[in-house]
Amino acid sequence: MANNTTTATTATAASSTKANALTPAERATGFNAATRRYQQNYQVQSAADGATVSFVLPKSKLLSGCILEVTGILTASHASLTAFTPDVDAPFSYIQNVNMSYNSSFAPFNISGRALKDFNTTILTAFNTVRTASGRAVSLLPVVSSSGGTANAFKFFVNLPNMLNERDPVSLILLQSDETSVTLNVTLGTMNSIAPAASGFTFATSNVQVALMLDTFSIPALASQFPDISVLKLLQEQTFPVNVGENVIKLSTGRTYRKLGLQLNDSTGIVPLADSVVTSNFQLIFNQTTIPYNISPDMLMYINLGQYEGALNAGRWVFDFSDNGQPNYGGSRDYIDTTGITEFWFKFTSSTAGFAKVWSESLVRLS
Repeated sequence: MANNTTTATTATAASSTKANALTPAERATGFNAATRRYQQNYQVQSAADGATVSFVLPKSKLLSGCILEVTGILTASHASLTAFTPDVDAPFSYIQNVNMSYNSSFAPFNISGRALKDFNTTILTAFNTVRTASGRAVSLLPVVSSSGGTANAFKFFVNLPNMLNERDPVSLILLQSDETSVTLNVTLGTMNSIAPAASGFTFATSNVQVALMLDTFSIPALASQFPDISVLKLLQEQTFPVNVGENVIKLSTGRTYRKLGLQLNDSTGIVPLADSVVTSNFQLIFNQTTIPYNISPDMLMYINLGQYEGALNAGRWVFDFSDNGQPNYGGSRDYIDTTGITEFWFKFTSSTAGFAKVWSESLVRLS
């Protein structure tokens, strides 16, 4: 390991020196020729409602991403009804938060399971798969109840890609370094985040487990074949109050946005609002005056249908700047670079008060 770590560190330093001499395409070609992919199950941890499980990632290779598998049993009881109504985002709603801690001071991932359900995949279609009670699917969730209690075995997968896509080896994290420490923290919600409380129903969870698979690449021996790791992808979520009337959400600057999603919820912060509560166009505004996007909710809904081959939930829209014909594989033409502006606003008018969850995928350059 010591020799590998030295090789990785040396390659990183040399790679930085030669960065200006190589185009991104040349770096990608060299990297693809000199590395190989590893997909390996890492750990399985037992969990429970409200618990946080932490995975300390091994100091080996370049991290491309992770896949989480959450399994458990939800027992549902009712004196007469034979089925319960799950949360609209169930079972993904069972994940309250996923946080990736980078050197204990920086979190490139800080997002909920609800947002992950149909936002962060390479192509969102996978997470729009209708959940089923059995068989192969992104999520399995039977909804059966009985007077004696029925054990419903649930399972779902969450994809956490660091690398932009298979074409662009950007935003890999160098785990194989004494200077890098990465921990993935997964916080679960309560059973009611899967099955909301309802009159006459009793719910209980058991046998909950969180499994982690690591997607990594080996370290190239030559500096010219080392990928650009000076750029890091952020996947983050924020909640803002929504008032009746005009709303201006001020978004963070100093980064380059690839995707921007909005979910409007009622005063509980959970139940989606109807699309019709938005009574104006959505506007994205730079420095208070430049408006490159000025589009109705219905038109954006239509665009999302074409991009993701399925409808997003009510009250949910996505601006995908990485889509120049294929989501996540477009060029940087439409990325929104806010490093040179002072204000970046998301503006719309609402007829109903509630909350807006705004999640984004953006890029930052490490200093």
